[in-house]
Amino acid sequence: MTNNGIHIANSIREQRIKAKLSQTAVAQALDTPLRTYQGWEKEFTSSIQNLLKICSFFDVPIETFVAPSYRTTDSQEDSAAQCNPLPGFKIKIFRMAMEGAENEEIFTWFSKIYPEKAAAITDRDQFIENCFLDIYHCKPELLQNYHFHREKEKEHAIAKRFSLPPEQIIVVHSGHIAHEVIREMIIAPFGAQWIVKWTTEKPGLRIGISNGFTIARILDGVQRGCIENMVLFPLNFTSTQVDFPISSTALISSFLYRFAGYGVTTDTVNEEQVYSSMLLADAAFLGIGTFSTEGLYERMIRSVLGHSVVADMRTQGVIGDFNYHLFDASGNEVVFPEVVADVGNFDQKALVKSIGLEQLKQKADRGGRIVIAGTGEHKTDSIAVALKNGYANHLITDESIADQLLRT
Repeated sequence: MTNNGIHIANSIREQRIKAKLSQTAVAQALDTPLRTYQGWEKEFTSSIQNLLKICSFFDVPIETFVAPSYRTTDSQEDSAAQCNPLPGFKIKIFRMAMEGAENEEIFTWFSKIYPEKAAAITDRDQFIENCFLDIYHCKPELLQNYHFHREKEKEHAIAKRFSLPPEQIIVVHSGHIAHEVIREMIIAPFGAQWIVKWTTEKPGLRIGISNGFTIARILDGVQRGCIENMVLFPLNFTSTQVDFPISSTALISSFLYRFAGYGVTTDTVNEEQVYSSMLLADAAFLGIGTFSTEGLYERMIRSVLGHSVVADMRTQGVIGDFNYHLFDASGNEVVFPEVVADVGNFDQKALVKSIGLEQLKQKADRGGRIVIAGTGEHKTDSIAVALKNGYANHLITDESIADQLLRT
């Protein structure tokens, strides 16, 4: 066992005890199997990304977990990387991306400056994305230094196309950026602004939260002290051990911990509470899925139910999902009861239980704010179908989707 791994493990345990949380609670909040988390408290040998995720959850700098003797030792490169998670090349890579550079250009530059490090990298795209995530978690002010304006003309054009008020559409100018993960970071603050505005107008606002990277970043953008009262609840949950990197319940657990003392409450005990919360909900924030490229949902279905189910879904014309409910190009729900069932249909067993499309539509028709938040041209068809069929009535996106929506 390494001294640094033991020191990190002890530090993680100290932070958990200080927060008065159980191992189970922290594991759930981090969306990590309990046995894995328990191992982290014995000796931490996991990735820097997981350590950064722990830092974000406990709201502490990474130095909290790194032994002092490892902060000044140059002989062990792994330890140096942990105590300095933002070497200059990561900042340079981020700035290149913000100027519009694509992965090939970025990695060509990196290979010239750091040929030995570059030769050891097996997944270039993942390496570059990890640099962006490190920037976001460890030095977010770099992102905040950039200003992104809204594309008002495109907002009005999209609103007209889908018969929605223009104030319910946000299009952020970031089409020059090639990387979806950065574009998701860029649009998220606009969703946070909506949450703060709506909770100010109506204390006690009830908001449903779905899964997704963008939804997590939206919650990150709600600053401490900006909300007086809000009720959060999940829009879905799974009945499988297959883990998502970010689940709705984990997002809520993390948010509640960070905003403790500011009147944030949640109904997450069981299916009945999720169902009743949706009946009273004022708003919901959701990502949207597509089956044009393989995503997390498709991989989960394949790993649990097998390849034949996914093949059958494609045969029946599934193009995407909204809150895990599958639909075709006309917006009709394609029913696979073993894959997904409505929350509230208590007798139905399925891989995922979630708030259904018709319930989302009914909520939107009655004035509830059903928000799609996402970027990436591959999601255009799914977003268009959801807006056209009334499953959602608010949109936060960027030019990569906006331009495609206006061409459809």
